Amino acid sequence: MKATHIRGIESIRAVGVVLVLIYHLFTNVLPGGFLGVDVFFVISGFLVTSLLLKEQQGKGGISLIGFYVRRVKRLMPAVIFMVVVTLSLSLLISPDMRVGMREQTAAVFGWMTNYFEIAMGGSYEEQLLPHLFVHTWTLGVEMQYYLIWGAALCVICYLHQRFSRRIEYLNRFIYGLDRVVVSEKFIIFAACAGIAIFSYVRMQLKFAGIDDPSPVYYATSTRIYPLMIGSALGALTGFRSPKKPAPAGLAMALLFVSMAVIVLMSRALTFSAPQTYSLGILAASLLTVFALYLLLSLQPKKFFGDIKILAVIGRRSFSIYLFHWPLYNIFRQMAAAGKWPFPENSPHYAYSIAAIIATLLLAEVSYRVFETRRAEKALPAQETAAAEADVRAGARARRRANPGRVVAVAFCVCIAISLYTLGTVPSKTSIETDYLHQQVLVNSYKMAQYNDYLSGLQMDPVALNGKQGGLPPSPSEIANGLDIAADAEQTQENAQNAINREDATGPVMPIAPPGGANVTVIGDSVTLGAADAIQQTLGSVIVDAKVSRNMGAGAELVTEYADKGELGEYVVIALFTNVQSFTESATNDTMAAIPPGHRVIAVTPFGKDYMEPTAEMVRRLPLFYDYVTVADWNASIRDHVDLLAPDGMHMNGDDSKQIYANLLAQAIEQASKKPAKQ
Repeated sequence: MKATHIRGIESIRAVGVVLVLIYHLFTNVLPGGFLGVDVFFVISGFLVTSLLLKEQQGKGGISLIGFYVRRVKRLMPAVIFMVVVTLSLSLLISPDMRVGMREQTAAVFGWMTNYFEIAMGGSYEEQLLPHLFVHTWTLGVEMQYYLIWGAALCVICYLHQRFSRRIEYLNRFIYGLDRVVVSEKFIIFAACAGIAIFSYVRMQLKFAGIDDPSPVYYATSTRIYPLMIGSALGALTGFRSPKKPAPAGLAMALLFVSMAVIVLMSRALTFSAPQTYSLGILAASLLTVFALYLLLSLQPKKFFGDIKILAVIGRRSFSIYLFHWPLYNIFRQMAAAGKWPFPENSPHYAYSIAAIIATLLLAEVSYRVFETRRAEKALPAQETAAAEADVRAGARARRRANPGRVVAVAFCVCIAISLYTLGTVPSKTSIETDYLHQQVLVNSYKMAQYNDYLSGLQMDPVALNGKQGGLPPSPSEIANGLDIAADAEQTQENAQNAINREDATGPVMPIAPPGGANVTVIGDSVTLGAADAIQQTLGSVIVDAKVSRNMGAGAELVTEYADKGELGEYVVIALFTNVQSFTESATNDTMAAIPPGHRVIAVTPFGKDYMEPTAEMVRRLPLFYDYVTVADWNASIRDHVDLLAPDGMHMNGDDSKQIYANLLAQAIEQASKKPAKQ
């Protein structure tokens, strides 16, 4: 058995990838399964540092360029395979999922997905149209760690050699001839500890006071400490067993307990919980490094080794991780659209299980063809703990089957399809495209209505004073008291009236002169889909809606419009579709940003089960803010999902758009009878 092979490490890898797999596919089962990523990080940090120090000891130096080349050769083939397959399969789903695909692909191959997501403002957990390559943020962190720590380790080793005599004199002066404390190992360990502490403290500082922790979760500066914790163990032990290993029985028991605790933490923690960032990630990292230390203690024991099924999963963990996320999202979109092989209304478990099966199949191909073959060519014999086992397993696999030619042909076909996919990527989602198209029609409609309005003013001079009967009353002229019970009844009545209209166009409010709009609509992609109907129904209003926008943008947008003097007296807030863990606090911040003299219409979300608590929260807002009126879109459309798009959330045709617009019109009329914010 070579000294670089650690028996049992594949089982720990398997635990990590299974946690991530369950978290992404069955979030309710393990809401903290993202801790599996930190298991990977610790193992990677340990192996990389141990291997580099082994090279330093064996050759008297580290080839930094050689290290970078080997890392790229180790990772890139499987990544290319995943990207090519994903781009090919993405043609089976809505073009909306391919918007921005060129930029995403460039971020993957530039090892910068983590900072790409930060720049795009993407939320790790809550995205209406999740990026198919968002999971490669971990590769970005790892590659940036390779660049930073590889260079730092080379510098440390060089400086230690350069000043070795002075360090030796220091040891002799302080500790005597027989004791060496300021050793190369000690200096590297201290560097690892220092970087880890810096990163951890930075995470705590960055997390404080933010609503969405995604930037903290993605950034290398705040996520590198699990890698450095693993590096610290590598600096102290390398691949050597401890001089005084723990008793085998105790070591095995503690190993099992450490993994069990990580699983239990994955069950208890959530992505946005403060405890995750103050304790959870750190604890998972320390438990993993403790498990690695126990594995080193068990290496001399001949009876100890990987659990067979876990070893199989562990050796394929990289490919499993690469494929599971895009396949799951592609299958989910296919199921929502009722595309073969998924019938309409396929349950979640159906496409999730299909994604697992497809992931395992493609991971096996990736492992046999792109990982083990490259490992044989790219890695020197002394550099691979995992690769040695991979090479032997790959050789056995190829003796049983040789899929090379078939894979090569299929791969070439997929490359051609991928190039076509990248060449035909839409620049906007269908919702945005439809909105821009409808703007032309809306502008024509508004111009005709405004011309009629001007004609009416010319014929009736009294209307110049704003008293024309056709104009809506100024909200400031109405002062009725607040009646919560009656308000709730009226909200439900509005929800029904929005559907039970007598004509095709619904209630149309008179058009106000340009620049004199008294309604500002701030919304997300659902609102964007209905923008044309809203403007035709409500008249001269401002509709500011954007795909993937959430409540976190509410306060900023309200303040921006208020500062420009363009915030209407009625402010429609429709930002509850992309539910975040911070939605409630962000809602309070938005209400605080509403200036005096304005009324708010809050629109309940509909589409997914997890939106129901948010819808209930929105319904309770008038209890706390007397100037808020609820437009219950959730209640209006619940029994008419056949009018929605296949995702059960967005508009599909004029009927659903008009229901939405009618609901807002009636909610505004209801709001006009309530007091404005004081």
